[in-house]
Amino acid sequence: MASADLDVADHEVRDSWSRIDAWLTSRCRPAPARPAADDARLAAVEAELRVALPAELRAWWRLTGIRADFWIPEVFAPMSLDDALETREIWLLVADEEGPAVDGNGVPEPRFLPELLPIAMSAGGDGLVVDLRAGESHGAVFLWDHEQWGLGVPMWASIGAMLQDVAVALETGAPALRGQAALGGAEAPRLAVIDASGYLNWQAAH
Repeated sequence: MASADLDVADHEVRDSWSRIDAWLTSRCRPAPARPAADDARLAAVEAELRVALPAELRAWWRLTGIRADFWIPEVFAPMSLDDALETREIWLLVADEEGPAVDGNGVPEPRFLPELLPIAMSAGGDGLVVDLRAGESHGAVFLWDHEQWGLGVPMWASIGAMLQDVAVALETGAPALRGQAALGGAEAPRLAVIDASGYLNWQAAH
């Protein structure tokens, strides 16, 4: 991966996060920070997973000061890298316990894949995962429903697109997730609303 690509991704991810952080800090209750990962840790993870992480995903894990509360629509809290790897292992174990990934008629059934890496979790146990497979969806962010399984339409095309979408939604009052809805995704566009207790909620836009 070229150093220039890493530098551009790092700048874009940091810029979007700084806009999000400024907005949240001025309006929401304080929140603990998710631990960041250094280059050595990321290199070890790439060796373990046998895949190069997308530049924006590397930049995401390197970010310091990321709030660990539920600020990602609709609503997810960022995970630490260690928690993400642990969750991945649990979901892979569950998939393995389910047996073959095809039914009796040879039709593929959804399973959690080794090439998916969680980045955030909802209070109900669903996750946001980044697709590490080669192809059109490489680096895209998907919803992983822990009950229904399977990947639908990407929530966002990349980590950078996710952060940019959130930043624009917060700053302008426009709904987030309009791109996913336009592609036929099941998630409704969401509007940012701060409740009386100082917590961010993402309400369905009508």
